[in-house]
Formats: sequence, C-alpha cells, structure tokens
Amino acid sequence: MRAIFTTRNLIAAGSTVASIALLACAGVFVFRAIARRGPFSAQSVSLAKQDDWQAFGGTWQYADGVMQNNSDERGAKLMTGPTYWSNYSIEADVLLLGQYGDAGLIIRATDEEEGVDAYHGYMAGLRDLDNTLILGRADYGWREYAAKPVAPRVNAQMWYHVKFLAYGCDFAVSATAPGGQTTSVAVEDPGCLTEGRFGLKSYNTGAEWRNVVIRKATRQDLEAMTGGARLPIATPDELPMGAAPGSYDHYFEPIQRDLLAHHTDLNAQPISTLRLLSPDVPASVTVHGVVTLTSPVLFIQDPTGGLAIPDSHAHAPLQIGDEIEARGDAEPHDFSSRLRNADVRVLWSHTPVPPVAVTAAQAATGAFDAEYVEIQGRLEHKDEAPDHTLVLSIDEASQSFLAIVSEAGQAERLRALKDKSLLRLRGVCVVDSRYTHDLTSFALLLPSFNDVVVLEGPPWWSAGHIVAMTIGVLLLALAALSCYVLIERWRMQAVLEERGRLAHEMHDTLAQSFAGLGFQLEAIRDEANQGSNIVPQLEVARVMVRNSHEEARRSIAMLRPENLESVGLLRAMENCAQRMVNGTSSIAVRVSSAGSERAIPLRISDTLMRIGQEAVANAIRHAHPAHLNISLDYLRSAVELVVEDDGCGFSLTSELAGFGISGMYKRADSIGATLAIHSAPGEGTALRVHAPTPPSFFRAFWMRMQNSWRRQSNGNAHR
Repeated sequence: MRAIFTTRNLIAAGSTVASIALLACAGVFVFRAIARRGPFSAQSVSLAKQDDWQAFGGTWQYADGVMQNNSDERGAKLMTGPTYWSNYSIEADVLLLGQYGDAGLIIRATDEEEGVDAYHGYMAGLRDLDNTLILGRADYGWREYAAKPVAPRVNAQMWYHVKFLAYGCDFAVSATAPGGQTTSVAVEDPGCLTEGRFGLKSYNTGAEWRNVVIRKATRQDLEAMTGGARLPIATPDELPMGAAPGSYDHYFEPIQRDLLAHHTDLNAQPISTLRLLSPDVPASVTVHGVVTLTSPVLFIQDPTGGLAIPDSHAHAPLQIGDEIEARGDAEPHDFSSRLRNADVRVLWSHTPVPPVAVTAAQAATGAFDAEYVEIQGRLEHKDEAPDHTLVLSIDEASQSFLAIVSEAGQAERLRALKDKSLLRLRGVCVVDSRYTHDLTSFALLLPSFNDVVVLEGPPWWSAGHIVAMTIGVLLLALAALSCYVLIERWRMQAVLEERGRLAHEMHDTLAQSFAGLGFQLEAIRDEANQGSNIVPQLEVARVMVRNSHEEARRSIAMLRPENLESVGLLRAMENCAQRMVNGTSSIAVRVSSAGSERAIPLRISDTLMRIGQEAVANAIRHAHPAHLNISLDYLRSAVELVVEDDGCGFSLTSELAGFGISGMYKRADSIGATLAIHSAPGEGTALRVHAPTPPSFFRAFWMRMQNSWRRQSNGNAHR
C-alpha cells in the first residue's frame, strides 16, 4: 500500500508540474502574440535613460530633452525596444546639423552592427543632398524604395516632424516642415521584415532628435496617412522620385552650390609647422583640419598633428568629422599649438578621423598632444566634477592618466562602471595642466560616453570578493557544522530512545523473572524441612538469583541514564551511584565540581556517563570501598571526570583489567578523550577522563590518534 501511495503521489506531482509548465508556456505565447503587435498605447520614449539605448557608432549625447549625434560618421545608429514588435509607428522632431547627409528613424530592425547600413530593417528620413524624403530597406546594403522632393526644401538647422509607420507589409512616412507643409510617401514590400526594434540614424552628418513617441499602428492609422490609396510595390530607385532620367543637375545642385561658395586657401599651413614659429611674435596663419572634438574646446587634426582652438567664431555648428578652414593667431607650445581668435568655416563634411592606438607611456611623452588616440587601461576610481563631467582615473602598466567625459544623460551608465574594469578609451590627448591638474602627465578628453568600451570586468580576486568568499566559506562551514551537530544529536537521541526501550524490555521480562524466581525459591525453602539436604542448595540458588537481579537492575540503570540535559552530568552520576549502593550502607558517595558549570554536548556527556557508570559498578562489585568520590572539573576547553574509591585496588596487568576497562578505553577514544586509571592492590583506584569540548575539534582528533598510538605501544610492550 505504501508503494502504491508513493507512486500515486509522484504521478500527481508530475501532473501538477506539467500543468504549470503548460500554463506558463501558453501565457508566454499569448503575451508575445499580443505584445508583438506593438505598444499597447502611445508612449513617449525617454531619451534621457540612455541605459535603454544601444549605440552603434556616432557620438551620442543627451541634454535638455534633445538627443544629439555630433558626428559625421556614416551609418551611426542608436537602437532600443523589443525585437518582437511588429505593427507600430514612431515619430519625432528631426534636425540635420550639417549638409550632404541624411537623418531619420529606423523600424523593424534586427542584427545591428557598426557600419554603413549594417543591419536588417527599414529607414525613413530627410536627405539634404538632393532635398528628398527617403524610404528604404537595409540588409547590410541599402535598397532605396522612394525619394520624394520635400516642399519647400530640406534645410540644415531646422526642425522637421517625421512620422514612420509599419503595418503588415505596408510602410508610410511623412515629413512636416516648419511652415506646415507635409510630404508623404508609402510603399508595399511583399517580402517584408515582420518585426524588430526601432531607433535613430544619421548618415554623413550630425543630427538631433526630440519628442520621440511610439504607438501601436492599425489599419485606420495607415489609411489616414495614405488616404486609403493602393500602395505601389517597392522597387529600388536610383533617382529621386519624380525626377526624369538624366536630371543629374537637380541631384548634384547642392554640391555644386557648396563648391562655389567654399573655395579654399591654398596657402594653408600644416599644423605641425606652427610649433616652429616664434612665441614672441604673433603670427596670423591659416590651417585646414578635421574636427575631432567640439566640447569643451574645439580640436582639429590634419595628417601632421593636432591643434586646439579655444575661442573660435564659426558661422554654423561644427560636428566631429567636419573638415574646416581656420584663420587666427598661432600660439606655439611645447608639444602642440593653439589658435587664438580664429575664424572658422566648414569646407566639407568629412569622415571622422580614426584614432591612433597608443600606450599610456607613449601618450605621456607629449608626442600625441591634441591628437585623437585610443588607449587601454584599468579604472581605479571615478569622481564627479562640478561642471557635470566625470573624471576617470586610469592606470595602464605603471602609467596613470585621467579621462574626462560629460555625464549629461549618462549618469547611471557612468556610475555603473566598476573599479578595476579594463576599458578602451577614445579621445583627444592633452597635456594641459588645466585638465591634468598636475596630477598626471596627460589627460584624455572623450567626445561621449560611447567612447568608453568595457573590455572586461574587474578581476574576481579583489579584496571585497575574497572577504565575501571567506565569509561565505565560514557560513557554509558553520551550516555544515550545525547540520553535523544536529545529525549527531538526532543519532544520540535515537540511541538513548533505543536504550530506554531495551531497559523497559529488560525490566518487564528479565528483572521481573529474577524477582519471581527469588520469591518461588524463598517459598520452597520455607516449606522444606530444616534438616533436609536441599535447604542449603535452595539458599545458594536464592542468593544467585538475588545477585543476578541486582546485576539486571544495574544494567537497566546503565541503559536508562537520567535526562542529562535537564539534570546535568554530575547529578545523573550521583543518582546512578546512589541506586547502585542502595542497601549497602557501608559505602558513602560524595560528589563535587570545580570551574564554571556549562552545557556539555550530549554525545560527550553520555559517553562520560557510561564510563562513570562502569567505574562505579566495578568499584561496588569488586573493590568493596568505604568511600566513593565522584568529581567533575570544568576546564577552559575540556571537562574532566574523576571516580575514586578507597577499596582493595587491583593490578592493571591482572585478569581484572579485562573487557570492562577495554570498553571504557574505546568509549573515551570515540570522543577524543584521554582515560587514565591508577590502581594498585590495597591502595584503591582512581579513574580520570579528560574530554575536550568544542571548538577544540582538531585537538580532539589529534588526542584520539595519540591514544590509539599509545594503546598500540602498550599492547606491543605487554607482548
């Protein structure tokens, strides 16, 4: 019946677990089926929480509700959202910072990587190169589905409201100019991508985004944007929509206009030659370079070196990657130069300068001052500066330096950087004491937090982890010791219960039988004739039965010790001795204790009790003493039990030192105690048991081994 009951329980438990698992899977399936359609209601996407966004290239910064990519990098993306959203729309205000590029929104994107069109998804936005609203698909390559001229035109530094919607395989995009004119375009892509994330994207220009809102898309939303018209099938276009073949003048008109306006000074000097000028004679110079940093100071770089322009006058906002012409007063310094009172104008939107990989020791020489570099190092600590910047203290080998980055919109991500992490940093190297504060030989000015890449976390073997591991090991050891003590306690309790049961059995059978036999023999003796030869034999039998009854009572007393936890070891020993000497008025029992009384582990106290009982029984049975002394001494890390009598004594080598004494040695050895017996014929006997108490576990083990070796040596000597 028990086996059947257990099997049924297992089947019921398995069925319950399977039902819960099926319900959980069904819940996940239903949730994903509902959630993949898009957000449940219109949501204003937080640009401030950049921990929710993932950057792929670009220099992304957030301030005052605006997300800015201050870089001309080709194909910079900032992505967020779940990968299983399908039907939704995203809209935002978009502003192009420079010319000859495009910026807009991405939907249904997956597998994003750094690089031009390195993702699967759809992009729609504004392109000022040909003044169009574009819509296309990226599959690690660009397929343009539509490029429609924008009315009145696409201008940099102006806000446009762009809305991009995907429903099924239909896609629609609209752009509203500052004057209220709206341009729309829509296509159908039969082999469309059905789900993916959304994000922001710019190409070959910097851009800004604000008021980003995402909402669930319906058929009604699509018809409101398209007027219910049947959408054309998406086919890649090579020319702007509405332009006749051969209309290349329209496509290249912005470039031609810009080339006419931006003639360059052919007498521009290489940046490295400015250090050769006299510092005492002001010199007006013209230089060309690519912008590597715009804040807190403008830095440019050409193939010969870098240059700082502290107070520049630019006609348009500058972006990282812009190629500029600067005229001003050269100010030579030890490692690089500055250009004061500079007049700056943009020549071209250029690809950002790639960083030069150097070591901290190389950067400390000043050879790379004002240049865009890449360095690795471990983060020692970070500090917040009053001007909303974060200062990272970095160590690389034996060289230390500072890395300074704006924490606008990045506070949570910056604070999440852990000390001792290995970082890769990209920024402009400077040896100016305004940034180093004379604490390090150089500092690194980072364009954005995206220029901080965590290569690996802090080493596991840190002081904090070692302390935590030590505490954990100690807690585990404490838990294991507690379990061991609890198990030993249960085992000892089971042993005591079994002894109690055996004592009851012996009392109800053997002891009662001895008592009955004694009564019967007394009755037979009383009825027999006094002169009969059987009377002496009956008396001998009665005495033997009485002695056997006493032995049974002693055995029962030894099997049923008092509750040691409630009355204590000494009191239990006294009660046991009093029961054994009951009826023997010639033996006086005296007990004493020394030291601070404390609780003794049950296993130790029970073993001492058994040894003491055996010693008292042997003294009463064989020594015939007049006095019996029992003492218990509580030492600092041990407890000592002494049983002494003034009986006849015995020789330890005699046959009296037999099974009982051997059993006491074994009991003492089981708890790591030492047992010593001093006796001689006519001099009495003294038994001393020295038992260590926790936490002297290892000492107890050592003493147990010593006792074993000592007994082995004694056995060899007796042979």
